[in-house]
Order: sequence, then structure tokens, then C-alpha cells
Amino acid sequence: MSKKFFLVPAILLAVAVGLAAFAQQPGPGRGFGHHGWMLKKMTRELNLTEAQQAQVKTILQAEHAKVQPLMQQMRQNEMARNQNVTGNFDETEARAFASKQAQISSDLIVEKERTKSQIYAVLTPEQRQKALQLLQQREQRRQERMQKHSQQQAQPNQ
Repeated sequence: MSKKFFLVPAILLAVAVGLAAFAQQPGPGRGFGHHGWMLKKMTRELNLTEAQQAQVKTILQAEHAKVQPLMQQMRQNEMARNQNVTGNFDETEARAFASKQAQISSDLIVEKERTKSQIYAVLTPEQRQKALQLLQQREQRRQERMQKHSQQQAQPNQ
């Protein structure tokens, strides 16, 4: 057998292990540290009272407890899929994996929306208005970045 036959699976396995290790490390956007940052930003942008901050912190902690197992399931499914790479495409297996990941993703979205609703219930009408404005601005910036990225992709390499 050729070296390529062993080298490609070894590289794929190394990448999968590296990604799994990275996903489990605490850092920005992962774990409660992200929520602490989010709470600080909300406090600054929406002028939350101390009582509101305490309520939002409790909501975010509860959300973290619900989401963490779902994220773990998603990582485990991905790792299992990466460990079973054979070079042969099996549509049934691919669809089963996609279905499982879609269900977990759906559960994550539901939790995110539940959390958002709970936080909005804590806000005053003025704070809700400001929060909606901030979300719209964020979405507009995201759309602009996507458009810019699409334009860069469309340009031939010079």
C-alpha cells in the first residue's frame, strides 16, 4: 500500500482531534466567559440596573447549563463521523448524521430564542427598542461583510 493511503487518514484524524480539543477549551465565545462579556456589553449598551443584571446573569447561567450538553453532543457526533472516514460515500450514513446534527442545531436555536425572550422580558420598553436597534445594526454589518466577501470571491486573482 502507498504512503498516501495512510497519510490522508492520519492528517484527517489529527485535524479532527485538534478541532475537538480546541472546542473544549475555554475562551471567548465558549463557556460562561462569553456570557460575562455579553452581560457587560448589555449593561453598557442598554444601561441595565443592578437588578436587571442579576436577572440576566441567572438567565444566562441557566441557558449555559441547557446548551452545554447539546454542544457536547454535536462535538461527539462530529468526532464519530470523522473517525469513520473510509473514502467511500454512504448516503444513508451521511443523511443520518445530517439529521442528528440538524435536530441538535434545532434544539440549540430553540434554547437561544427562549433565552432571548426571557431577557427581553426583563428589559423596559425603551431598552427593548434600543436592543432591537442594536440587533438591526449588527445584522446590517453582517450583511455588508457577506457582500464584501462575495465581491472578493467573484474577483479573479490578479
